[in-house]
Amino acid sequence: RSAPADRSQTAVATPAHLSQLVMKSSLKSSLVSRSALLRSLALGTVFTATRRPAIAAYTIVPTGSVRDKTARLAEVEKLYAKTPDDPYAFGEKAQLEYDIRQLEQNTKFVASTREQVRAGSTRFLQRLRVPVDDMREAVQFWREGCGALVLSTRIVDGANVTVVGFGPESLRRDDGAKFALELVESSEPAPMGGDHALQYVQLAMPVFRLSRVMAAGGKIESAYGWTQLTAPGGLPLRVRIDESRRDPFEFVAVRVSAMGAAVEHFTRLGMAAGKPQEGRRLRKNLGLDSLLSSNSLLEEGDAFEPEREIGSVYVGYGDPQSNTGLLLLPPLPGKRPKPSLGAQGQPEPTLRAVGAPPASASATERSPDGLPVRFEDEDAYEGSLKAEGAAA
Repeated sequence: RSAPADRSQTAVATPAHLSQLVMKSSLKSSLVSRSALLRSLALGTVFTATRRPAIAAYTIVPTGSVRDKTARLAEVEKLYAKTPDDPYAFGEKAQLEYDIRQLEQNTKFVASTREQVRAGSTRFLQRLRVPVDDMREAVQFWREGCGALVLSTRIVDGANVTVVGFGPESLRRDDGAKFALELVESSEPAPMGGDHALQYVQLAMPVFRLSRVMAAGGKIESAYGWTQLTAPGGLPLRVRIDESRRDPFEFVAVRVSAMGAAVEHFTRLGMAAGKPQEGRRLRKNLGLDSLLSSNSLLEEGDAFEPEREIGSVYVGYGDPQSNTGLLLLPPLPGKRPKPSLGAQGQPEPTLRAVGAPPASASATERSPDGLPVRFEDEDAYEGSLKAEGAAA
């Protein structure tokens, strides 16, 4: 498994090279892996202007509807049957087959989540508001550097508000139930990272090209195994490579002043809390065979996984593999985290959850360290998404 830094320099395949690769390795008769598509199709020049790229076009996470993808696949299969050596038809067919499988799985998740949210048995953490001082730079970073989609753009009280994510937020779409960032233009954005409550956002993505990230304004701090960087506007990020997540947004890391009080607060909001992170120990067997079989000297360690602070606690709604949650970081000795508040009258980082608040909570709850969580029932939430789209 290569380090993300190496993956970011993946060469772009030309149609001629791809054609040779297809014929030499007889990939026509087997299912193409996701990573192969990422390298040879998504980042290359496979979909040209003379073909139909709309339905099979690459996105970080498959988007669109199962119905539309299936209809297009039927057309492509006819083309592929006539010209089985055509890498264009082969590539689009493989991409569509993969997308349909992923969308079918996502459809089941969306239906189950929506049912539970409407029944009041769970909530869905859906959005984080992040103030930025330059909207153009912020949007360029998320679109061109990370491959995110612009979901809506509108003007609210004279300020640009743009929502970005890796798919629709709606709980009524095949490709929906994705977490999103609400970028809010602010002359004095709230401070993040350092000794402030909002520490960073972690993403797990199938591909992350450092050259594109830097060209789009990302400030790389380290990039061995996983990448630590700061997005335009000051939001710290950690990014690891993972091809299996339903949504790249993994969790929002928040520094707390008292872990017990923080865990109690978020569990009162209906979230489940995991066990505190334990320290990793050196592997007992450090012989050559053992070293060659792992990329870490630590037990259960992974050099491609950002290490979590000892004592940190994950809290969230539903399965952490399918949902975006919160990682509560333990207090630093002798320091109380400063609230990530902007200047007077300026927007502050805020979380939004879909679903009615628990009986013991109000529509907006602020954590002991000042992080607001706003609840919105599913009907109102879908209505707000339509209003945002209409205002775009």
